[in-house]
Amino acid sequence: MVLQKEIKKEPNAKISVQVTVDKSSVNEAKESIIQDFEKSVKIPGFRKGKVPRNMVLARFSKNIKDKTISRVMEGSLRQILQEDKYQPVSEPVVTEMGELAKDEDFSFKAVFDVMPEVKLGEYKGIESEKYVYRVTAKKADEELNALRDRFATLLSVDKKADIGDYLVLDHEEITGTGKRINKKSEQTVLLDSETDSFAKQLVGLGKGDEKEINFDIRYDEKGEEKTMTLPLHVSVKDVKKKELPVLDDDFAKDISDVDSVEELKNNIKEQLEKDARLRSEERTREELVKKVIEKTDFELPETMVNNETDRILSEIAPMHRMDLKKMQENEASYLEYKKNLRPRAINNLKYKLVLEEIARKEKIEIKDEEVDEEVKKYAENGKKDFQTLKNTMVENKTIENLKYRLKLRKVQDMLYKNAKLEKTKNLNFGDKEGKE
Repeated sequence: MVLQKEIKKEPNAKISVQVTVDKSSVNEAKESIIQDFEKSVKIPGFRKGKVPRNMVLARFSKNIKDKTISRVMEGSLRQILQEDKYQPVSEPVVTEMGELAKDEDFSFKAVFDVMPEVKLGEYKGIESEKYVYRVTAKKADEELNALRDRFATLLSVDKKADIGDYLVLDHEEITGTGKRINKKSEQTVLLDSETDSFAKQLVGLGKGDEKEINFDIRYDEKGEEKTMTLPLHVSVKDVKKKELPVLDDDFAKDISDVDSVEELKNNIKEQLEKDARLRSEERTREELVKKVIEKTDFELPETMVNNETDRILSEIAPMHRMDLKKMQENEASYLEYKKNLRPRAINNLKYKLVLEEIARKEKIEIKDEEVDEEVKKYAENGKKDFQTLKNTMVENKTIENLKYRLKLRKVQDMLYKNAKLEKTKNLNFGDKEGKE
């Protein structure tokens, strides 16, 4: 198309385009649309493709005008994006539009989000701390106790329930008329906290006891947390106490392929130390990327942030048994939830865009052999056939995602190799933030 354009960069990776399309191109587009109508319209009394032009223009003038405008705008924007090498990440929004008049130029203005221009700062030879996670005796004991807890048994006890005990009970809802409905049988409940109102009402009950209690259900209504009290009738079937297995050689043999408790402790410590080494390198790499991001200048388009927020939400919803459709019905609550995820989305995007730009600048690519090596590891760990697994990954396109992750990892390898890690920061493995 013959056109004139004026492109302005707007904040947050947005551009505005003022376009004036020459009347010759407008007329050409309109003529093409008219010919399409002449070939396709059906009017009683005329064979398809034989309707007189003046009748087509009279009956379908508005349709022809709308389609001409649409074709001119789409074609001109596509041409501009190709010429100026912008990568749009949103549909264009037309903010101004002139009249489509006979034998006149046609003007309009549109704005849309584009891929941000990432201006890298220095990313080689970055000074940072080397994170080293150490395994404490306390952490090793916690892991051993967690293992014992996993194999614990619940034993019936002839006593009244106290905090820390388990109750096996039946419960029924009590309606406003006193009728009992929705019976649930053999429910095991842990009385885990003295501050839990539900647990406090059950303390002191023994086998065969019955009691009416109130169960509070918290829910969200238009962004406001509310509480509904549900009356329940409970009938205690049993009181149980958790019993941990004795920490001896027999226990070690029963749960693993070792012959003694000492071997079990050593295995636990070795695995923890392996995990700690992996976390040490991972944390150091994360900090290096953060420092590169701090030195990088770029803005994020709102469309990308929204899309990433939606992706995170759709990913975590199944984990927390969240019904997205129901969440969306409560707009205020849904938007608040998305707002809380926004910082995470922004961090994800910055992380990926910076690593992608370094990969482009350093011409880092992943060979097919490297992908195969990674798939072989997956196959060995999952005890699957390599070729079958690879074929599946190719079919469902997860192989491309793997290739992308390997590329980003290779960029991190390069950053790590070139970093100046002169200081060490010691942290306790397993602590929430890591204590020095």
